[in-house]
Amino acid sequence: MNKQLMADAIKELVPALDLDEAKWRDAERRRKQFVLDYTRAKITVLSSDEYVIGKGPANASFCYRLERDMDDLGRILGATAFKFGIYFGSTKSDPVQTYRFSPHWGSSRSAAFIAVKQAIVDLLTAAASSNHVAVAENPISPMFKGKLLFLYFPDKYAPIYSEAHLLHFLAATDLTGDYKRGPDMQRALMTYREEFSELRTRSPLLFMRLLYQVFDAPMARTSGNKQTRVPLLDEAINGADFITKLPPQSAQVQGNGAQLGKQDFEKDQKNRKRIGNRGEEIVIALERKRLKDAKKPALANRVHHVSADDDSAGFDVLSFDADGAERPIEVKATTAGDLSRGFYITENELAKSELIANYHVYVVLSTMTKKPRIFVLEKPNLKSKKFSLRPLAFHVLLAHG
Repeated sequence: MNKQLMADAIKELVPALDLDEAKWRDAERRRKQFVLDYTRAKITVLSSDEYVIGKGPANASFCYRLERDMDDLGRILGATAFKFGIYFGSTKSDPVQTYRFSPHWGSSRSAAFIAVKQAIVDLLTAAASSNHVAVAENPISPMFKGKLLFLYFPDKYAPIYSEAHLLHFLAATDLTGDYKRGPDMQRALMTYREEFSELRTRSPLLFMRLLYQVFDAPMARTSGNKQTRVPLLDEAINGADFITKLPPQSAQVQGNGAQLGKQDFEKDQKNRKRIGNRGEEIVIALERKRLKDAKKPALANRVHHVSADDDSAGFDVLSFDADGAERPIEVKATTAGDLSRGFYITENELAKSELIANYHVYVVLSTMTKKPRIFVLEKPNLKSKKFSLRPLAFHVLLAHG
């Protein structure tokens, strides 16, 4: 679950984020006041003017406060006001200021408003009783629903409301599960948050900020440049498979490798760790499947993610052959579809490849796609003529005296 990456980020980034503690406290005060002002009972008796954007005393209506006054509790600005079911204003084609509503809520303004209020009450009732199916199937628009869930249940639902952003963070953290709706994704991220004691006592808003700083926002789709989202870990595992022959290498780096440069996953430490973690998770899942298919469920249950606990072992995963012999596996993951740029190995890993019996290197290609491919180097002699080793770094210490 990229836990080490997050743990490192917490140590590095949380002290700076803690400087916004006064901001988080003010946001929490406004959230609590909103919930007090709009209990389920009070929502049922709201008038149209007290509800819609564009009306209410000093424009301080239910929807205005939720969207504008609490913008720093997760943004839902950008989508049209139709997300609230009913609003007061104009459209691009009609400049007249009037009440407007989405027809699917009812055939009249009053009918639509009654239906919207009931849907809000039903949503909060379902969330209070952890009826996740009813929450997911509630007809309120996704962004509006997500923010309502966080405001009323901040310990259960993350303050992120775009399904594209939620999918991005679920993929980035390598969470597994069947996530079809935004509320399920919000809850999954909050469960992930509970894994870190440093985050449990801090505002969920800090957690939100941390996710954006560590994993960035998903890339936007631009005209003529369609961005492909990173698949969820389960999608990658389901599409992954072993290959017995490496794809042809790219022409520009065939031969003596004179043009060898940094691999795509070596651009920065954050991406290297993220891609490496995913490669290891894919290998672990496929090794367990291989052993279960071989009718060795007990061995499958013993497959262990060694590097998650000890990065000095010289390999990442401890698996097994069908006869029970240990199979230490070093995982090398790349976003590339071939091995044109080779892979990096540490001095420790190289030494362990010579010393440890049955050492394997699993090369994961196309790691961040829905169809990763794994090529296995069984008991490789990395110092043989079959491989070309090139020193790329030196450890320098200052001499004394």
